[in-house]
Amino acid sequence: MKSFFFYFFIFIYFSSFSQKAAGLEYDDTPLNNILKVLEKTHDIKFSFNPEIIKSERISISTKDSLKRTLQKIQSQTSIFFQKINNRYYVIRQKNKEGRISVCGYLLDSTTKKPLAEAFVNNRTQSKSVISDANGYFQLFLSEPNDTINIRLLGYKKQQFIAKDLEKNDCIKIFLPEDDFQLDEVLITEYVTSGISRQGASSAINIDPSKLGILPRLVEPDVLQTLQFLPGVQSPTETASSLHIRGGTPDHNLILWDGIKMYSTGHFFDLLSIFNPYITENIKLFRSSSEAKYGNRISGVIDIESKSEIPKDFGFGVGFNMTTVDAYIEAPIDEGFGVVISARRSFTDLLETSTFRSYSDRAFQSIRFFIDNQKLDQETVENENVFYFTDLTVKGIFKISNNEKFTISSIFTNNNLNYTLNIKNILGFSEPFDDNQKDKLEYVNQGINMKWEKRWTPHFSHSTNIYFSNYEFDYNGLRESRASSDGFLFFENNIVEKNTIRDAGGSIHGNWSIHPMHSFTSGYDFSNNDVAYTADYSANDISFDESDNNMTHAIFGEYKFNSNEKLKISAGIRGNYFSVLEKTYWEPRINLEVNLSKNIIAKLSAERRNQVISQVSNYLPNDFSLDNQIWLLADSEFVSMLASNQVSSGFSINKNDWYIDIEGYYKSIDGLTSFANGFNGVLALETGESEVLGLDVLIKKRIRDYRTWISYSLTDQDFKFANVNEGASFPGNFDISHYLSWIHSYQWNNFEFSLGWTIRTGRPFTPAESITETDEFLFIDYGEINSERLDTYHRLDFSASYKLNLSKKDTWRSKIGFSLFNLYNKENILNRTYSIRFDNNNYLLQEVNTFSSGITPNVSFRIDF
Repeated sequence: MKSFFFYFFIFIYFSSFSQKAAGLEYDDTPLNNILKVLEKTHDIKFSFNPEIIKSERISISTKDSLKRTLQKIQSQTSIFFQKINNRYYVIRQKNKEGRISVCGYLLDSTTKKPLAEAFVNNRTQSKSVISDANGYFQLFLSEPNDTINIRLLGYKKQQFIAKDLEKNDCIKIFLPEDDFQLDEVLITEYVTSGISRQGASSAINIDPSKLGILPRLVEPDVLQTLQFLPGVQSPTETASSLHIRGGTPDHNLILWDGIKMYSTGHFFDLLSIFNPYITENIKLFRSSSEAKYGNRISGVIDIESKSEIPKDFGFGVGFNMTTVDAYIEAPIDEGFGVVISARRSFTDLLETSTFRSYSDRAFQSIRFFIDNQKLDQETVENENVFYFTDLTVKGIFKISNNEKFTISSIFTNNNLNYTLNIKNILGFSEPFDDNQKDKLEYVNQGINMKWEKRWTPHFSHSTNIYFSNYEFDYNGLRESRASSDGFLFFENNIVEKNTIRDAGGSIHGNWSIHPMHSFTSGYDFSNNDVAYTADYSANDISFDESDNNMTHAIFGEYKFNSNEKLKISAGIRGNYFSVLEKTYWEPRINLEVNLSKNIIAKLSAERRNQVISQVSNYLPNDFSLDNQIWLLADSEFVSMLASNQVSSGFSINKNDWYIDIEGYYKSIDGLTSFANGFNGVLALETGESEVLGLDVLIKKRIRDYRTWISYSLTDQDFKFANVNEGASFPGNFDISHYLSWIHSYQWNNFEFSLGWTIRTGRPFTPAESITETDEFLFIDYGEINSERLDTYHRLDFSASYKLNLSKKDTWRSKIGFSLFNLYNKENILNRTYSIRFDNNNYLLQEVNTFSSGITPNVSFRIDF
């Protein structure tokens, strides 16, 4: 009997096992029953609305693989399976308001082997997937006429209409090798959607149209987005004052469609001047850049607006609590199209809470935006007119499939008119009136013409001609008059102008020697006219500086990309600066090695030079807006800058975790005391800087939730022979520790983002006492940058909601809301000192610059 039960249970066990292995046959069976079997058999979970499957009945055998079984179910029903990971699947309706799902298998046209990690993009809806190890991909809820692009390194790009890929059985797509241009491998989501990282060049690319929501940004901002990356900081809370790995903002090369930009901020740098809705790509280099970029020693930010002729007419319009903007994309005929955008603030017409917060931040050191009021005997009256605008126009001519000509232009303007009158001030013998007038305008405009042509499958070229114009123009008046008879007993007329005329051209050639080898070379020319004039009538101080520099540059760069193991980019650039009558050579190299499937090691080194830079406004000016003046290197206050940088690190990308760690060393020669504005240093001094840093990014994605930590460790030391007794001291923006922790979540049409930032306070030079002589009155300072401000921290929040205003998504709308500095932390950004007179005594006064308080913003836009 025991033997009987033993063999009976053995028989039952093997029968069950064989049934599981062989599968079961179902005929006209409710789909819900089959899903339960599949969950148990394959240890998976389905998530779905029971209503969409309650009437579904199928006939099927489950002996096939899970993927094949799901495909068969899809072919018999109106639902499809969306794979979240190896365990979880979401079931959705296959057709929704005329939408379809598309799929396919990507194969090498020669070897017929599957192609994994290909980038498949629904261009119309900005949805993307990556093909798996079998070459399989699937996109859901596409419109029949959507454009599907397929890209893979070393293969020619393919383009399909979505309805051509709508098949019951996914079709095979054969990709031929590309013998023309070698694209670099992309990490398609470096931080969040829309931010990717290239291979050997170490460039980071940002596509604003695909950008996920970021804290504090009510809508995309071209320059503020960069601050969420490790190694890019803005210690002053502004958009355009970007400090990249120990460099200052003027050390960065910023290009818009090939036009050099010398002013990149609206509202005194609190907002960037670039319209994100016509921006196609932003390329950022934090370390070694490509050899075609020159004449800056720190970061490179290359901004490109939309470069293809629009297929259909489109437009967008929107507003937030400071600006209104609009853009138009229009195909004029088959070979010509235009893209136009414009923005203008309405701050001269309406004061919102956002505008007032920005104003308090920008103008806190002067008596701005005081409501007309009576203070004791004094009556304060003021009037402010402030606004900014930007306008871009681009024409795109497609001469043939291999030839294109574009013309791009940009105009940006900031304009301020301010009047302040304080009447009946109790004076020495009788009341007097104090009058102040300030008129400030700064403009950056430019135009670029670009001709591109592919002459053969292996050779192409591009030619650029550009002109950039920068103008800073300030006029101020200070006067004091007796209240009774208007007698003038003090007057100071202030005039400052800074202009740059930058014109140049370039020709670049690109050779594809082999699918793994490419070479780029070219010649660049530029001519800079730089002028600065200043006159302070009351102080009898005037300044007049003008100079010219012609730069001739040649470069060459070789790229090797084996796709699987090794990527190399090595180049050299030679610059001849006429203002110095000398040639400077700049070698650069980037190396990337795949140590394993998920681990990449990288190394880069470079040398760069800079002949134009900014100095602090060292003339007396109670306007207190930290004006920076552009000057050429042979002037009395500016030296030629030279930088050497080496960096190395590794990245790990596995199981929705991404870890990127990179350390670097950077040295800069040619720093001047005027450029850095050290308190207590009156003479011109030249010195050097050393920066040792570490940048860390840790990111995790869980379905629709993303979180990442960005951390930078920086040790920056300055050294000047005659400053601080020759001993090194911390740099002005030596932020030792900088950490931000970001969260973003998408739920249906809602997006939420929360970000917390904490960093070390900036160094400052303490004041100790006042020295008074018969001729002079000045402040005695302690050791330069020997103390630090309190730790800085704040919390930011953003949310948005997308609305589809038409059935086919042709009309789209978005509402956004943000809160900057959610818990209203009063952070100190900078500390200086002044002398004030009180009761016949001179007193030392501490002057702190504070961060913005809690700042709300709301946006609304419509796109067609």
